[in-house]
Amino acid sequence: MKRVRSVSVLLLQPLVQALASSPAALQQFFGATDLTPQLLADPDARVSPAQFCVAWAETVRLTGDPQLALRIADSTPPGAFGLVEYLCRAAPTVGEALRQWVRFLNLLDDAVVVGLVVEGGVGYLRVVSESEAPAPASHELCFALVCATIRRSVQPSVNGQPFRPLSVEFTHRAPAELRPYELAFDAPVRFGAANTQLVLASTALQTPMSSSDPGLLAILARHAEELKSRERAPPLTTEVRRALQQALQNDQTTIEAVARRLGVTPRTLQRRLEDEGTTFQALRESTRRDLAAHYLDQDLSIAEISFLLGFSEPSAFFRAFKRWTGITPQEARGSRRLAHS
Repeated sequence: MKRVRSVSVLLLQPLVQALASSPAALQQFFGATDLTPQLLADPDARVSPAQFCVAWAETVRLTGDPQLALRIADSTPPGAFGLVEYLCRAAPTVGEALRQWVRFLNLLDDAVVVGLVVEGGVGYLRVVSESEAPAPASHELCFALVCATIRRSVQPSVNGQPFRPLSVEFTHRAPAELRPYELAFDAPVRFGAANTQLVLASTALQTPMSSSDPGLLAILARHAEELKSRERAPPLTTEVRRALQQALQNDQTTIEAVARRLGVTPRTLQRRLEDEGTTFQALRESTRRDLAAHYLDQDLSIAEISFLLGFSEPSAFFRAFKRWTGITPQEARGSRRLAHS
């Protein structure tokens, strides 16, 4: 089965902020992208690359600002991109910070592959594999934020010169005005290039980070590796599972109730789940089954588990569990105890 790529909503929240002053524009944005305020408010949520691409295109159109990425970079506060950003800031040098970013970028965006290549005294932070649905302005924002974060975090150089890249290159078409980009990056900027890349002197990669914290870096890296190793479900599938877990106790697990919770119509919810290779009914069953196993390990009574899973009575849970597993809840609990003894 083809792996489903996804992008963290942390990368979309700045776009919503850029439209926040215009309710009409926000409404158009949500209508065009099939996103919802509820989804974008959840820091653990993810969206498809296609939604990410459309979100960028719509925000640029609605703001009428071709240099939107540069404006967002100026206004984005430190820490906006969570774990990955803190990993970079805790690294000992600029080069190691960029290696952490490359290593864990998939926690934010696993639709794009980026590498750090050092050749002949020059370092290239390069897009190695582009998303199936490219969002060129997102690369502008990414490189602008990388430069801004490094400038805030490096120790003053020996000769007093500020950090600056050798050049910045993008494969997409040049904007009408090039000067704002050159001012923002404090470096030559080229569009229509062979690669999308940030070009740095190898000596710049060795620059110490004033925010370096080896102990914190080790803790964050372990946590990031754990998150990276987890098999990630498609974005909407994950959101529906989360919504079902929250709704089960109140027996609000109809597709209509979950769609309301997620801010979409039942028809849209079903269509998008089918795009991800599943159905609402299948997710409801698997969510109940997984939670049942979890609750059995906690030594809850059958009546308590039945209530927590939203069944009308224990006998209904008993029949469902036997259908899922071929054994009764009591038999499952006994075998799990033996396995753990």
